[in-house]
Amino acid sequence: MQRTKPQEKDVEQNLRRIQKLQLENSVTKINSNKYTMEDLANEIFYEIFEYLDLYDIYKGFYNLNIRFRNLTIHANVLTKINSSIMSNSNFKDYYQNIVKSNQQQINFLRLTNPFAINIIFSSSRTILNFYSLETLILDNLQNKKFDQFFDYFIRLPNLHSLNISLNECIKSLYILFCQIFRLPKLKYCKIEYYTENEKKPLYVDLNYNFSSTIEHL
Repeated sequence: MQRTKPQEKDVEQNLRRIQKLQLENSVTKINSNKYTMEDLANEIFYEIFEYLDLYDIYKGFYNLNIRFRNLTIHANVLTKINSSIMSNSNFKDYYQNIVKSNQQQINFLRLTNPFAINIIFSSSRTILNFYSLETLILDNLQNKKFDQFFDYFIRLPNLHSLNISLNECIKSLYILFCQIFRLPKLKYCKIEYYTENEKKPLYVDLNYNFSSTIEHL
């Protein structure tokens, strides 16, 4: 018997319907095995963060959504702050969104320019919130700033490593070391300085009237 045109059309439509169902089933199967970034556990992200620069973590994840913002704020790697990898505007933004929320946890702080230093040391209340701080590095620090900040250093209960580079000539080491040796928990100290006459180095007698916990100077 010869198939009529309406019958052929019905067969063709049925075939297309079957093909469509097969395609939809295939897509459903693919989607069921497809993972997105948000499917990963928090612990995996924390492991990933260990291999990333802290500012890259902030820029890459902080503004994605609430979950990633919280991950960024509470990541353990954010206990270490290094301003040398940020511009002034980026550091200000980072300070407002991350540093202020983690002051009590931060144990490593490196400030490499006057802008970052002035933000952190804007008031005694700000720097003294860093009571877990163990290592402090200040680059390009003015001599008068060191004198101002020293009263803050001595009130940081866990500070045991201090690294400072001064950007001005120093005339006497005695006063400088008298201050440093007053720090109660300090074990490591490195001071970079220069004098007006580099051919005539400055000396100080460390065996005279000095008592300190410092092990490396």
